[in-house]
Amino acid sequence: MLSIFLSYAVRTLLWSAWKFQDIIDTAREQGVPVNSILKDLSFYEHTPNYNAPFIIATVFYFLAWYLFHFQLFSKLKNETFSWREGLLLLIAVGLLIGTAIALGNVCRLDYRVNDAGHIIGLKRIHDYRQLFVLSDAAALFTIICVYEVLAQVFYKSYPKLTSRYENTKLTYILLAGVCAMLFLFTILWAVIPSLFYSVVMRQFWAFTLFLILVYVLQEYYFEKVYAVMHNPSSVPIKSYPLVLYICSFILGTYVIWAVMARFKSNTPSFIIFAATALFISTMLIAYIRKNQQQEKNVLQTQVSTKSAALSNLRSQINPHFLFNALNSLYALALKEESSQTADGIQKLGDMMRFMLHENNHERIPLTREIEYLHNYISIQQMRLDESQNIEIRVNIQDPDREIYIAPMLLNPFIENAFKHGISFQNHSWIFITLTLDSTRLYFKVHNSMHQHSGTDPEAQTGGIGLDNVKKRLELIYPNRHTLYIQESEKDYFTSLTLNHC
Repeated sequence: MLSIFLSYAVRTLLWSAWKFQDIIDTAREQGVPVNSILKDLSFYEHTPNYNAPFIIATVFYFLAWYLFHFQLFSKLKNETFSWREGLLLLIAVGLLIGTAIALGNVCRLDYRVNDAGHIIGLKRIHDYRQLFVLSDAAALFTIICVYEVLAQVFYKSYPKLTSRYENTKLTYILLAGVCAMLFLFTILWAVIPSLFYSVVMRQFWAFTLFLILVYVLQEYYFEKVYAVMHNPSSVPIKSYPLVLYICSFILGTYVIWAVMARFKSNTPSFIIFAATALFISTMLIAYIRKNQQQEKNVLQTQVSTKSAALSNLRSQINPHFLFNALNSLYALALKEESSQTADGIQKLGDMMRFMLHENNHERIPLTREIEYLHNYISIQQMRLDESQNIEIRVNIQDPDREIYIAPMLLNPFIENAFKHGISFQNHSWIFITLTLDSTRLYFKVHNSMHQHSGTDPEAQTGGIGLDNVKKRLELIYPNRHTLYIQESEKDYFTSLTLNHC
């Protein structure tokens, strides 16, 4: 890129010197006296009037491109913007405005003609207008945006090409072809001046900028604005994505107008048309993507449910035999007057019945989930000695109305607590809390952490797993839950807020 900037600058300076000499030679051939030419040239000096501002504009524009490409674009893309990047952005914008001012101060030499069209002398042409500074800066920024789009496409395509074609020479040929096209466009065909002087090219760049803005705005709306607007847990401070979207929309419309019409006052209809087209295109694409995402989530949920059901069916090794065996053990425990064993067998049977039947439903009553939690906790407590230094606190609020949730969302966190939070040698504790309000469920599990030995049977268990639960929450409750996990060497804390409405 540096070589392209330098080559273009040298080409333009050489062309301007040739044009300057050609104008003088043509005037002399047309019979203009030398004294008249020298008098006219006293008002125009080629180096300060043309070369100097053009060189300044080239240096400023190269620095602006460098800042955008190497310092700002990756930060904007990854949303890691800080005060440093904000300062660099202001500097880059200032360089673009400085480039436009420098280009506006470039003066050209042209002919003075009489009414008959004959050359009678020379004159200096200065096209600078203060209003053109912002429009030309917008046009220069458009070139950087178009370059960045093409560069990102190339960066993503080049590794695929190098992996597909093992011939290194071929990849070098492709890279050389891209560089050759850049040289042709910027040096031989000189498209940059036509951006400012050709109406057709201004229309082309304005339309290109419109397409870029449609892509960027719909992506931002889909990823940020829609998620915030449809997240019940959002607080007012999170409204900044919508404000930023509206500001970007307005600024983008005016930039298109600047590139297209150079802020001409007689184009209000164009502003209305550009704003309407930009808004409709952005909303339409975002709406289509939202529907596709919802369909994808529904399909993934169905696949996940069917997969879980299939795995569950595979684990059901003659469930009737297991229930009959449990019933026999329950009767034997009562006969031997072992009420605690009988109670444990009954709870285990209820848990198995829950997993075999209700676990396959999309939604179950919260009371059934709570009942399963109590049974699981009771069975776990049966294996603990009260004299041991183990503290278990359970505070589960019963719902005062019918509430339905997806099954087996809460118990894996409790399983994880008993798996890693119980030690028979050290002080252990598990605190479980479940509370409700009119719209949300608040579930918290806080437990100690211990390293288990390789012979610990509990180390091999873990329910359906926390990773599975996280995926199910994302699929079933998108933008309707908040999961916070904090882990240290001594404790493990989980907080789940679920919108059950």
